[in-house]
Amino acid sequence: MSLRRAAAAAVLSTALASTAALAPAGSAAADGPSERAAKGCVSKKEYRKLKKGMTIAKVRRVTGTNGKQVNKYPLPGGKFVVGRAYKACTKRGAVGISFTNQTGAYKLASKAAAWR
Repeated sequence: MSLRRAAAAAVLSTALASTAALAPAGSAAADGPSERAAKGCVSKKEYRKLKKGMTIAKVRRVTGTNGKQVNKYPLPGGKFVVGRAYKACTKRGAVGISFTNQTGAYKLASKAAAWR
């Protein structure tokens, strides 16, 4: 397993653990954009728009949320893999995204989601 895949797996498992504590037990999926923005979650439609190479700022614009940085792994050459966790707009789902700064700015390297 590559370092990026291992980082993405770690980000998703951390995302699942952290969002489980954040989401109320009886919460339902968000219906409209204003409701979703107030909850700070990522919808399936937004998730599909996320593409490899997007910066953290672009991901924030697409999803409407910053998420939470959950880990940072060093790579050779002084570069890093940064993992961010996001709540999914489902009852207990989570989204994990890993970013690398291989070419300067942190850019999306991999993403994973659990839609529970």
